[in-house]
Amino acid sequence: MLKGIEKSAEITEILNLCLQKNLTFASFRTPNSIYNQLVVQKGSKLHYILPEDNYNRLSGFLVSPFDEMNCCKSFLIEPDIYIKGDPSESDFNEIHALESLPVLSDESHIPEEVSHSEYLKQLNKITDSIQTGKFEKVVLSRVKIIKGNFIDKLNKIYFKLCDSYPNAFVYIFNAGAHLWIGATPEPLLKAENGYMQTVSLAGTRSYSEKNTNIGAWNSKERLEQEYVTRYIAKVLSRFNLKNVELEGPYTKKAGNLIHLRTDFSFNSAELKDKLGAFLSELHPTPAVCGMPKQDCVLLLRKLEKHKREYYSGFLGPIGIKGQWSLFVNLRCMRVLANNLALFIGGGITADSVPEDEWQETEIKAETLLSVIRQIN
Repeated sequence: MLKGIEKSAEITEILNLCLQKNLTFASFRTPNSIYNQLVVQKGSKLHYILPEDNYNRLSGFLVSPFDEMNCCKSFLIEPDIYIKGDPSESDFNEIHALESLPVLSDESHIPEEVSHSEYLKQLNKITDSIQTGKFEKVVLSRVKIIKGNFIDKLNKIYFKLCDSYPNAFVYIFNAGAHLWIGATPEPLLKAENGYMQTVSLAGTRSYSEKNTNIGAWNSKERLEQEYVTRYIAKVLSRFNLKNVELEGPYTKKAGNLIHLRTDFSFNSAELKDKLGAFLSELHPTPAVCGMPKQDCVLLLRKLEKHKREYYSGFLGPIGIKGQWSLFVNLRCMRVLANNLALFIGGGITADSVPEDEWQETEIKAETLLSVIRQIN
């Protein structure tokens, strides 16, 4: 048994089968669960999410981008086949009978890397803009490219992520030209027992006993998290949510990292049919974008050499056996035929030191790189 998930030969075999046949599917392990879940769609045509869709009536694995106007669309992998835990013989037979789908991944669209010096120049442009008062915070991201064909190793990478990060949402999904895998520490919106919870998570340090004490964190890190907390509080206020409960800030361990976190919870019934509108307001938060939001989105479209695609968007199961758990897509990578594109980022404020920010992205990259090295 792996820590955080029960892994059997049957689970690994059925995941390999989905990859070999290039099916439209999502496999995932929710935080602190011992069960793997698998959603398989029988056809290749995706259910793209429309503004008028009622989220309370959707069922499947939802995937949404950082910036829908700049690249990718939100879609749902429908649960024509749903398996929790060990698959049965009939599950194998049903998936085995599905026709293989053509591979659509396009290597000509490999996200562009930036060098250390280029990244520092981008950071300096941002800090100059912050000094003028145009921005309070900007989250800048970059890409690391790992060369090699890892598709036949994804099964091992996935279960090693489950083993290494039991508190994370670990997933792999394949849909059309997009094959992604990750282990994200950040919930976006979760519904359970009549309540919804969202989270302000920002500020990053390497995990140590010293850093579990919130008093050890500096003003830049605390302010970065406070921006997110204030933003979420304003969104909740705009939807007139009553009796919102707040807990935090406190420190939260995530693998080899530790973050500052504040939790918000409220009655699910208060949103009723406004879930789609609420998600549009809530995401992207300053934890992955910056403040003010729309100005930061426009800046990032011009400044970042890559398209974020589904990095720093959100994903997770909705309406499957009562589950409603969405997570911000961090600590993730897109899998291409001969490359892995690993996405990493960090929040820039007036107190940011450019070299420190570069090193923070290097530390965050280790979440996935450490696993890749072990598998190789």
